[in-house]
Amino acid sequence: MTMLIPVFLPILGAIALWRVPQDRRGLLNGGMLACLLASAAFALATLLGPDRALTAWRLTDRISIALKNDGVARFYMAFISVVWPAVGFYATGYNAHDPHLRRFNCFYLATYGVLMGLSMSANAVTLYMFYEMMTLITLPLVMHTMEKEAVAAGIKYLVYSVFGASAALLGIFFLAHYGTTLDFVAGGVLDMEKVAGHEGLLRAVAFVMLLGFGVKAGMFPMHAWLPTAHPVAPAPASAVLSGVITKMGVLGVIRVLFYLVGADFLRGSWVQWTFMTLALVTVFMGSLLALREKQLKKRLAYSSVSQVSYILFGLSTLSALGFAGALLHVACHSMIKNTLFMAAGAIIHQTGKTDVDDMTGVGKVMPRTLLAFTAVSLGLIGIPPTGGFISKWYLAQGALSLSAAASWIGPAVLLCSALMTAAYLLTVVIRGFFPGDRPVVAGSEAAPSMVLPMLLLAVISVILGLAPNGIIGFIQGILSF
Repeated sequence: MTMLIPVFLPILGAIALWRVPQDRRGLLNGGMLACLLASAAFALATLLGPDRALTAWRLTDRISIALKNDGVARFYMAFISVVWPAVGFYATGYNAHDPHLRRFNCFYLATYGVLMGLSMSANAVTLYMFYEMMTLITLPLVMHTMEKEAVAAGIKYLVYSVFGASAALLGIFFLAHYGTTLDFVAGGVLDMEKVAGHEGLLRAVAFVMLLGFGVKAGMFPMHAWLPTAHPVAPAPASAVLSGVITKMGVLGVIRVLFYLVGADFLRGSWVQWTFMTLALVTVFMGSLLALREKQLKKRLAYSSVSQVSYILFGLSTLSALGFAGALLHVACHSMIKNTLFMAAGAIIHQTGKTDVDDMTGVGKVMPRTLLAFTAVSLGLIGIPPTGGFISKWYLAQGALSLSAAASWIGPAVLLCSALMTAAYLLTVVIRGFFPGDRPVVAGSEAAPSMVLPMLLLAVISVILGLAPNGIIGFIQGILSF
């Protein structure tokens, strides 16, 4: 039953906080953080404990709501339980004067519980249920300001997300017929006797599912919600949308590729090569659009479009090295992009400037914020000794293990993207720390409650590069190729 606590404690805590008056801001912030930390502690106990499975509700002999703390679940629970409280602490400073603080804190807290349930989902039905809940419960975070642009962005986010989840649900219907079970099983669940003669249909179904989960991951051609939602959402919401919510789309892809359909069934097929092509197109396109964008948060949103597809590319190699690089980049990108969005939000919060061209000399007035921004920027580019370098090394090695053109096209695209990443991030750093004769932007350093989480995640992103063996060993033990 302890597996249920990280799921239900935040949700019940959010319900309780909803009854707190809006003017009790200290209680709203303290209650949210206390509940988050307690939930994270129970999540830690769950992921460090023995393998467990729990069937919470059995609807039929084949359909159940069940949880399991397998290797993938442990990995996701670990990085989410670091990032979510950190951004929550940042939010207490960022939202210090927010007139709708209670609403933000309640939905932010409840989302953590849904993410824990999604991470521990033991079968396709449970995954789908929590996946849809995640969309609905994060929608108020996107629309938080309730301004015209925020409402429009929220509607776009909802439409894209529902379309993607519906595509995944269609695949679940087929797997219920052609699979031996809907539970996640390493290597896949297809009943090859039933599949015989229908291989083309099942591969098409698998591709539809990958596209469906790829929507939340921001993969082309269903990526447009990301650059629309991020600029209008509050910075804490933008941070977790990019750093965590997109990774739940990746989780769906992992479950389809390796636990439902199976890598062996797709390896060498048109599904693998088409999915890989879409991922590489997204990597290049996202970097190019980020390079051209002047608004800082929108630039970071396009960057997320690109960087999350690094992960999808690694998974598409269907190799042990690619899988290791993909999961390592899940953790590294989460630490990095949450920090970047928090830093961007702090700059906008303190200076009122949204465009990169207007942030000249921001490093003079906000040195600690821009220092955190710089440290994680190096990681996103892939410069050692950051975690981003290690994850991209494994991604490139996974690509080189392929045959023919794919062995060099992938690394070439990743290299081009890295160069563009350097261009669109380091221009912010250079302009911020070395303004030259240009006037320095007016502003002051952000509050410690905003700066400390940025510095913490920046330090973790560097540690992942300095001492990666532990996490790499854990990832390599998740699946046997």
